[in-house]
Parts: sequence; structure tokens; C-alpha cells
Amino acid sequence: MIQYIVNLILFFLPSSRLFSLKRLLLTFSGAVVGKNVRVARIRVNAVNLIIGDNTFIGDETMITGGKSTVTIGQNCDISSRVSIVTGTHKIGSILQAAGEGYSENIIIGNGVWIGCGATILHGITIGDGSIIAAGSVVTKNIPPGVLAAGVPAVVKRNLF
Repeated sequence: MIQYIVNLILFFLPSSRLFSLKRLLLTFSGAVVGKNVRVARIRVNAVNLIIGDNTFIGDETMITGGKSTVTIGQNCDISSRVSIVTGTHKIGSILQAAGEGYSENIIIGNGVWIGCGATILHGITIGDGSIIAAGSVVTKNIPPGVLAAGVPAVVKRNLF
């Protein structure tokens, strides 16, 4: 219920201001929020959330999926309309393809940049300093210091 109320308040706050209030609201809902975190209108559902210092999370970003932890490192830039989804299902039967549901933690390293509209799926680790291109769907772990793009996202080149 608390997350629902916090999400509702976040929805009505201006996306580019009142960052201290938004940090306070997220903390009230159970998140661990670092210093100088700036969030726009995000939505957090049923996950444990940890956000490192100096991180920005853009408008209409959704962090959802199940009783797992999403850890976002320090100095990250997460653009608008990014989906971070910890939940999935086992494959069921011919009568119901979506079997038993479960969730897995997601770890986004320090200094990561995630482009607009990207999707990060359950159980993923994105290494420090990596870039996920806009619109990409991350289905496998991404090593540190690379540019990954595509559906599914693949490493395109080393950055450093």
C-alpha cells in the first residue's frame, strides 16, 4: 500500500524538480537512496530498490517484477521509459504457457548509461561504465566498459 501511495505522489510531482522530496518518498517506501539522486516520475512495484549516489533516473521509468532486489550503482544515467523487470515465469504447459512465476535480482554497476526505452530483464548484471543503447533489450549479462545494443542486446564495442 505504501508503494502505491508513493507512486501516486511521484506521478503528480514535476519531473524536473523536488528531488529531495522524491528521495524522501522513496526512502519512506523502503528504498535505499544515495546522496544527490535525482528521479523524475518513476514507478516502483514490489521490488527492493537500492540507488547509489549521484544517479539520475528519467521520466516514466518502471522498476517492477517481484520480491527481488534492483541495485543501481553510483553515477548512473538511466533515461526515460526504461523498464527494469525482475519477474518472469517458468515455461508451463500447452494449456498455460506461463508457468510458475519467480523473480531474480538485477544489478546495474557504477557509471552505467541506459538509453531511452531500453528493457533490462530478470537476473541481469550490467558491468561498471557500460552503455546500453536506446531501445535495447538486455537478456544476458553485460561486461564492464562496453557498448551494448540491439534486440537482444549484444556487445558492439569496448569503450575504454
